[in-house]
Amino acid sequence: MNPELEALVLALEAVLQAKNGEEAKRLDAIYESRLDDLLARHPGLLREKLIRAVDFAHGNWLRAKRQPPTLPPTA
Repeated sequence: MNPELEALVLALEAVLQAKNGEEAKRLDAIYESRLDDLLARHPGLLREKLIRAVDFAHGNWLRAKRQPPTLPPTA
């Protein structure tokens, strides 16, 4: 995964884990800041498309995290 996209996925995950309160607001501000930074470096990129890409990558990241890394040994 692209390091910039991975950073956004991890920032989104942190926001979702915090759920609400001051910590969630702080983490959301970090996530939004990272989105803005990436958009500034890639002027042709639309915010909506970036957010959709992050959401898609986040879903894939969650699915990959749930799967066992290897097959269990057979008995």
